[in-house]
Amino acid sequence: MGTLEEQARERREKLDKKHGIASNLKRVARVMWWTGFVGAITIIPAALWYTGKADKWIAIGQDESVRLSAELGMTVKNIEVSGREKTDTNALLAAIGQKPGTPIITFDVDAARERIEQLSWVRTATVERQLPDTLIVSIVERKPLALWQTEDRGHVLIDGDGEQLQNYELGDYLDLPVLVGDDAPQHAAEMLQTIQSIPDLYGMVTGAQRIGHRRWNIQLSNGMFIRLPEHDMDKAWQRLETLVRQHDLLERDVLIVDLRLPDRTFVRLTPGAAENRRNPPKKEGAV
Repeated sequence: MGTLEEQARERREKLDKKHGIASNLKRVARVMWWTGFVGAITIIPAALWYTGKADKWIAIGQDESVRLSAELGMTVKNIEVSGREKTDTNALLAAIGQKPGTPIITFDVDAARERIEQLSWVRTATVERQLPDTLIVSIVERKPLALWQTEDRGHVLIDGDGEQLQNYELGDYLDLPVLVGDDAPQHAAEMLQTIQSIPDLYGMVTGAQRIGHRRWNIQLSNGMFIRLPEHDMDKAWQRLETLVRQHDLLERDVLIVDLRLPDRTFVRLTPGAAENRRNPPKKEGAV
């Protein structure tokens, strides 16, 4: 049996040896854990990509998400539509393209909106998902403003942008102005906006003819024709209103009012009025 100092030294050596091994084992374990973790997030995806199976697993994950959402009730059960008056219901549902019972999270709202806006009566549309089970569709329809007389003398309904509408009863729109000219629909927007700016005059408009692919002649219900200029059409139309207000122009025997020049107005009388002016009737008793 050694001295106390020798016994203390032996105990210290045993403890140092014991703790040194444990410490090393812990360090090794930590290194191995981090190595495994890094390998899992780098090597495994790299291997999947290299073998071409990454897309497959992503697709499987997506399909599983869709399946689980459907099991949780996230399927199309309601389709709410607002703003529809003239648009055909069946055509609208076909454009929406989503049947009740299908998963709502797979519904492409942008693609549906584009399809809906291809319908002739639809000017703009918005489509939204309202989870868990409802689609919200809001549309703004086009407003018919004129009938275009085609080359075969048929009539096509158009809106203020000149867009041709479909699926309507022609008899419902016979009170609208009739446009004549092969390029009339493409250039009708500005003219229609101009003549609508003065409601009293617009109420008398029965037709408009496109002249030389440049300008318009407007026909009124009293048989009068208004020749508008190629440019500054709105100013000419306002000038007509002034003539009507100040000189009762619409009550006179006038056939044509020519407003093509900005600083003067030419008026042609009806044939009867022109004849009376050339050969005024003799007063009774005159020789």
